[in-house]
Amino acid sequence: MKKIWQIKKIVLPQHSDHAGVMWHGTYFNWLEEGRINALSKAGINYVDLIKNGFELPLIDTSIKYLSPLLIGDNITIETVFKISKSPKIKILSKFINKSKKVLTMAEVNLVLINKNNFSIIRKRPDFISEAFLKLNG
Repeated sequence: MKKIWQIKKIVLPQHSDHAGVMWHGTYFNWLEEGRINALSKAGINYVDLIKNGFELPLIDTSIKYLSPLLIGDNITIETVFKISKSPKIKILSKFINKSKKVLTMAEVNLVLINKNNFSIIRKRPDFISEAFLKLNG
């Protein structure tokens, strides 16, 4: 069974447009916050990852908006990592309201790179592989 990583958020006025609907850019911020939070809990501080010469850039993403998020909504973002031996790291997230309704689904794909020459890392260092095992659950 896959490990589910969670963060809780509240849609605030600064997250929304004039109609009170959450602005599309906020989704990307929250998706990144969920990833960074999960990495930290799995033992990888993102700043340390960068200091060690690595980066996890986004290579593609998709978001399916099922229902709008509105000012005042309490949201749980559930994130599941699907990490294999492939260089691509797939991350699936759901934005869920307090009634347990899924309002948004997202997929983010990353790769681990050497930030000095932007080459994809195919053989991950042990400390990253160990953390990725924890992320997978």
